Amino acid sequence: MRLGIILACWLCSCLACAAPLRVGLENHDYYPYYSAVEGKPLDGYCIALLHAFAKHAGLELELRPQPVNRLYRSMLVEQNIDLLFPDNSEWGREAKAGQQLHYSSPVALIVDGSLVRREQLGQGQAAIKQLGVVRGFTAQAWLPALATGQVKLVEVQDIQSLIHMLERGRIDAIYANPQVVRHHLRLLGIDEQRLQLDPQLPLINTSFHLSSYKHPELITGFDRFLVEEAGTLRALRQQYGLP
Repeated sequence: MRLGIILACWLCSCLACAAPLRVGLENHDYYPYYSAVEGKPLDGYCIALLHAFAKHAGLELELRPQPVNRLYRSMLVEQNIDLLFPDNSEWGREAKAGQQLHYSSPVALIVDGSLVRREQLGQGQAAIKQLGVVRGFTAQAWLPALATGQVKLVEVQDIQSLIHMLERGRIDAIYANPQVVRHHLRLLGIDEQRLQLDPQLPLINTSFHLSSYKHPELITGFDRFLVEEAGTLRALRQQYGLP
């Protein structure tokens, strides 16, 4: 079955096929994966991939960056977005309130880990009392320690704020993707080796997915696109320096 047939139900319901596909994005700079910051052009591998999907399927996209904590409300309650990206079945369980979402195959496989100052490398989990994370993100690998109160979660608006806090000793580690942190270190003019991923601290292999509450046919079509356009996606990964 061709992608266009898979998406026929959607296309026929879109005001004579004129309504754009509304995609909710996390409004963060998580480059090279995605950057959706107010006042700056949308950029990154995942943004390019979404545009490639729309072109392949003959759809128009309306990308709507929103705070992480608002995205699930927009999809599940207000229902003013059709798709959400990035998402993962393990994220935002409380915000989803038991609602069943449909998830695509993985769009990107990533490592989320704990970065510390170079001189703190190898001190172990007992040295971490305050863990920094971007507000709304799930520190999945640290959930057991957070549940017992051994570690306090410190949420701030963006990665660069976390970097400054770690540099000043206000937190003990950052939980994020190392490639994203290195990108922001370069932007700040800080030696990329200043903050390092500590393999002795919790980390997790996770993945980005496209999700939808009411449109499983879009997810089916997107999954087929990932297979049919595998060569295009490899080229995009190379363009953005991703494995």
